[in-house]
Amino acid sequence: MKLPKYIREIDQGVTLDIRVQPRASRDEIDVKHEGDHLKVRVTAPPVDSAANKAPLKFIAKSMDVPPRTVTLVRGDKNRSKALLIADTNAESLLSRIHK
Repeated sequence: MKLPKYIREIDQGVTLDIRVQPRASRDEIDVKHEGDHLKVRVTAPPVDSAANKAPLKFIAKSMDVPPRTVTLVRGDKNRSKALLIADTNAESLLSRIHK
């Protein structure tokens, strides 16, 4: 299976490149967006690292994985972020994104 550019399998699990849109009207993943990253909208404002914590919690809930398995790898001061989702594989992650 050919993976989208925003998903990579590594030994620890899967990395997911996302682009966060803070202060959105609702938390959601934009599955229609195609590109180098997955667009994630969160209601949290971009202050006091709220826009870093909100996508982690939302992705964990959306992907039905424990919150402790989702960590921020890169992008703590940027809208473009890389997340590590441990103990999973790309196939199961893709099926959850597109459900």
